[in-house]
Amino acid sequence: MILSENIISVVHFMAFPGRQNTDSMLRGEPDERYLMNSLKIIADDPYFKGIEVTRIKDPALRKKAIDFLSKTGMTIFFGAQPVQLLNEEKYDPADISSINELERKNAVDRLKRALEEAYQFGAVSFAFISGRDQGPDVRETAKLALIRSIVELAEYSRSLAKEFKREPIRLVLEMFDRINDPRGRFANQLIGPTFEAIEVARRIRDEYEIPEFGLLYDLSHMYLLRNYYIRKKKVDIKIGEDENAQEIKNVVVEEEIEEPEAPVVLQYLMPYLVHVHIGNCVLDPNDPRYGDSHASFAYPGGAMKVRDVANFVKALHEMGYKGPIGFEIRPYDREGSVPVLQHAKAFFDDARTWQDVIYGIGGFKFATREYFPEWAFYRLTDIRINHPEIAIEELKNRKKRKKLTDDGYLVLLAADHPARRVTSVVDDPIAMGDRLEYLGRVVRVLASGFVDGVMATPDIIEELAIINHLFKKAGKKGFLDGKLVIGSMNRSGLSGTYYEMEDDLTSYTPEDIKKMNLDGGKLLFRLDTGRYSRFSIRTMRYCAEAMRRMNDYGLPVFLEPLPVTREREDQPYRVIMDPEEIIKMVNIASAMGGSTLRTWIKIPYLPSFDKIARSTTLPILILGGEATGDPTITIENVSKALGSAPNVRGTLVGRNILWPGRDDPRAIIRAIWEVVHNGLGAADALEVMLEERGRNLNELVEVFEKTLL
Repeated sequence: MILSENIISVVHFMAFPGRQNTDSMLRGEPDERYLMNSLKIIADDPYFKGIEVTRIKDPALRKKAIDFLSKTGMTIFFGAQPVQLLNEEKYDPADISSINELERKNAVDRLKRALEEAYQFGAVSFAFISGRDQGPDVRETAKLALIRSIVELAEYSRSLAKEFKREPIRLVLEMFDRINDPRGRFANQLIGPTFEAIEVARRIRDEYEIPEFGLLYDLSHMYLLRNYYIRKKKVDIKIGEDENAQEIKNVVVEEEIEEPEAPVVLQYLMPYLVHVHIGNCVLDPNDPRYGDSHASFAYPGGAMKVRDVANFVKALHEMGYKGPIGFEIRPYDREGSVPVLQHAKAFFDDARTWQDVIYGIGGFKFATREYFPEWAFYRLTDIRINHPEIAIEELKNRKKRKKLTDDGYLVLLAADHPARRVTSVVDDPIAMGDRLEYLGRVVRVLASGFVDGVMATPDIIEELAIINHLFKKAGKKGFLDGKLVIGSMNRSGLSGTYYEMEDDLTSYTPEDIKKMNLDGGKLLFRLDTGRYSRFSIRTMRYCAEAMRRMNDYGLPVFLEPLPVTREREDQPYRVIMDPEEIIKMVNIASAMGGSTLRTWIKIPYLPSFDKIARSTTLPILILGGEATGDPTITIENVSKALGSAPNVRGTLVGRNILWPGRDDPRAIIRAIWEVVHNGLGAADALEVMLEERGRNLNELVEVFEKTLL
């Protein structure tokens, strides 16, 4: 499970606010039995490895809590936020950011006393808040006061560290809302919006050289925080006093933008983020728990839904966050602390097991040219010219499989799209037209070993044969040995042409496949039932005749029958993703070619797939379709299809493996392999996939260096 290495903690003084949910714990005046019992509940729960405590006024009771926690092995974090928010001393609410120097020093001294308790507890961090915002007129001056206060706290902390003979405790500024609500339902703190917090953190870390300083971000504050900035835009205005004036002038105006925060801000906070809280808030002003209430995730009026927590967790996962994650929720009225905590755990676990959350790519980006550099790519031309026999000999002499499939399932890579004038990937119209990119990604998949074979046109297969030869010459295992090599046959249905539906055998013929020692052939049959249906019928005849000849050679056929349509002649064809139409196409395909005993069907996944699967006894492979940039969709669809019917036997996918957004094609094929051959669900396969990402990135360069330099 993702974030399993992070310390999960409980904000003790919130989860257990006091007997009958009174605030005695927040005040630092808990009942002894309640305090010790609540500490034991958290310590006995293996889910939690940390606990966040606050001051305990009674020294004897504090010592009991310290002695108990010291034996639990839990990581202890100290939070001074309740001390500041309660403000029993009636200091300036601006606290350590007060522009009144006397008030500021009083607030700093109060935190110093709390800091002493934190060291007594053996805490690893000390969290605090900035103090109330004093308005825009003095905001910059208040930030300077805040920075001065934090520097003074750091100096005092370092002196305490020497006294306790340990490293200085981490000083953590928690970011709160800056909402001035007359009912006091919000904190209205100076810090505050993310970009202002970053500037404060940068100065403390870099200018004052205090590396033990960091920031705490609370999920429950995300919808309460606002970032303000000035945006310039051009507008047209009429010139002249007359309302009917015709002269228009384009001018630049400024407007203030207020934006709520989103999980993406965590990426900006990344250098300074050392602690996060998972909590809830209520945004309905008419709700009794309105505001920064840290209500239970079970509370109907809570703003945070599972999707919100999932987005937050995904952002943490993608940025590689390793710090503590604290549950900050509290019971109200007759709610119990333990049920509220149990629900929070279930809520969090639900969020972090969503498949798009597990699939966190972070800053990784697969760069084909690092795997397959230009100098190596262009050596293939030399081999084509000087030693074309290498490819032919490699294909004829390669070690073939004894059976088509050992376990009844197949994972095949499709690499034949460019030959049909299909080169686009997402928003790049010629992505697959770059042969270095295309071939490098194909080799990346095949060299992983987590694939049963490749289906491609002659040019691709011959290039793969050359590279396979070089792999073996370099002392590595050939990636085509023991794998299926399937020849793509009909490629004349060029995308965007008048005769697109007439798709004759312009690539491999059955005789070519037999001669080149390939393992089978692939055919595409698309049916346009409109005015161009005659071209589709001709293609049907071409396919049927090719299937008969393949049967004569005892070779399997992978047939892709697709219903297609287009709105206008100047628009591209699209597959009709309708179960009824797919069923009709499968029925047609199941009767083609004289015999279908060696025929596999390749069709897209869509809802009600169990009905589609029941339309044939032929083995079915799932195709990937157009690249989406999100490989989790393909992985999920393959898993769903396999669960729909027993005659679904794997996948034949191309673009969604080769161009999985920024991800590594090797990682994606590993996930699909685990789903198809090992029966893993999509979520479990994604976790395995993370282990494969970026592995053996220098293998192809090593092969070319050993054999061609």
